[in-house]
Amino acid sequence: MLTNPRRSLQRQALLIVGIYACAAGAWITLSDPILGALVSDPKTLVELSIYKGIFFVAATAALLYVLLRRTFATIEVALAARAREEQERRRTESLADREGRFARELIAAMPGVFYLYDENGKFLRWNPNFEKITGYSGDELATKHPLDFFTGEEKRLVEERIREVYQSGDSQVEASLLGRDGTATPHFFTGRRIVLDGKTCLVGVGVDIAERKRAEAALAKSEERYRTTLDNILEGCQLLSHEWQYLYLNDAAAIQNRRPNAELLGRTMPEAWPGIEASPIFALLSRCMSTRTALHDETEFVFMDGSTGWFDVRAQPVPEGIFILSIDISERKRAELELRQLNDNLEQKVAERTRDLEEARERAESADRVKSAFLATMSHELRTPLNSILGFTGIILQELPGPLLPEQKKQLGMVQRSARHLLDLINDILDISKIEAGQIELRLAAFDLRSAASGVLAIVAPSAAKKGLDLVLEDGPPVPIESDRRRVEQVLLNLVNNAIKFTDKGGVRVRVVADNGAVRVGVTDTGIGIKMEDLGCLFQPFRQIDTGLQRQHEGTGLGLAISARLIGLLGGTIRVDSVWGEGSTFTVELARPKA
Repeated sequence: MLTNPRRSLQRQALLIVGIYACAAGAWITLSDPILGALVSDPKTLVELSIYKGIFFVAATAALLYVLLRRTFATIEVALAARAREEQERRRTESLADREGRFARELIAAMPGVFYLYDENGKFLRWNPNFEKITGYSGDELATKHPLDFFTGEEKRLVEERIREVYQSGDSQVEASLLGRDGTATPHFFTGRRIVLDGKTCLVGVGVDIAERKRAEAALAKSEERYRTTLDNILEGCQLLSHEWQYLYLNDAAAIQNRRPNAELLGRTMPEAWPGIEASPIFALLSRCMSTRTALHDETEFVFMDGSTGWFDVRAQPVPEGIFILSIDISERKRAELELRQLNDNLEQKVAERTRDLEEARERAESADRVKSAFLATMSHELRTPLNSILGFTGIILQELPGPLLPEQKKQLGMVQRSARHLLDLINDILDISKIEAGQIELRLAAFDLRSAASGVLAIVAPSAAKKGLDLVLEDGPPVPIESDRRRVEQVLLNLVNNAIKFTDKGGVRVRVVADNGAVRVGVTDTGIGIKMEDLGCLFQPFRQIDTGLQRQHEGTGLGLAISARLIGLLGGTIRVDSVWGEGSTFTVELARPKA
């Protein structure tokens, strides 16, 4: 920047020196002849010559002073200008450095991928996220082409969008960015054409839209599920716009409207149903549409052919307009009408039916009492000879009268088992007969329920051991209770025997607990379980789940019925929880005596 002032100064100095040289040459050449012509006295001439020399020296010094002063001023101006230019250059470089650093930090902080490449597909710049997401290093990215990160149809689509950027200036596309490990992540890419250092380039960013894609897929699935649900529910569903145009109807709505949905979709309600504006249902829908509040009513609708129908209508405001949910209640309304007609003579019919039922109940109770008395008498009469049979059979099997052959022992054992089975049946019949006849006497006394349960398990332990089953009474403190110990033990014996009978592997667990003023005994087995449809007949007399000629388990079908009735007489309850194929739990609950 100092070149021009220096040259100007040089030219001025040369001009002054040239003028001075000419003037000095003319002075030296002309001064002596002029002084010789004017002054004839030699002494005076010498003095004037001296003054002439002094003047020449003074003029030369003055000229040099002016020249040096001008030169120093020019140099000072040039140095000041150079200092200002250097300061401006440094300020410009600092600003450019800050802007470059800001641009680099901004690019690095971008959440997506940033890229800049030329028309040949050579990457000129990218952000760290590009390396992180793709798994390639910076040196590897420098050798890549933008299309290397896409495959299949998406690669062709991205190529078209890149060409569109260079032709029209910008474009965008959704595609999956392929990483080094083969994973493809959905991204939204943008591109814009720019000119950098005289070269046409493409600059853009890619934003990860995987979450948005998942949300869109979930929303589409939810909408599909919602529409499928609406299409298949029994209630009629209709969606009307603010202009009363049909937007959606399900199959049930077509049945209720008594015309196909194709005749209604796209049309307005007044167009599809001329004169509907005067109907009560339109008044209901209009209030819902205008007030934007949910409404509900039962209303009658007259169809175009003159037939009528009653509908339970619910109207709900939605962003599109209103949503209508309707149920055809015509049958119910007809039933209500018939019911009102029957109410006129209902009291008379009820009185007549009540008398018939009362008479039938008395006959049934009388017959039941006679049956129970007969069974009780016959059971007692049968039990005496059976006890004799069992007694004598036992004596013979002990070989007290004399030795027996193996076949004789086998046959007598069969007689003894059959007699015991028959005696159990008679005892059960006697018990159920006494209960139904009201002849059961309860003897209440205080006892430890856990001790009673332990005694029951001791009785059935051989049966469980014979089948290889675990028989467990869970540990716990004594559980005092006031009840009929004999009847409680009878119930527990029935439940544990049943559990062992229907369990082939695993075991039976008994749990005795006291809680909130009551005591509970739970008998849990790992047996065959009970089907849901069989639970209803479980506590009925002479009913067995294992029925038919091929049944595998013996029994009278009275044990659970007797147990349920005895627990009821003792003021308790009995319930069962079972899973077929996994086992059952019978729970007996009795009231605990107050302190």
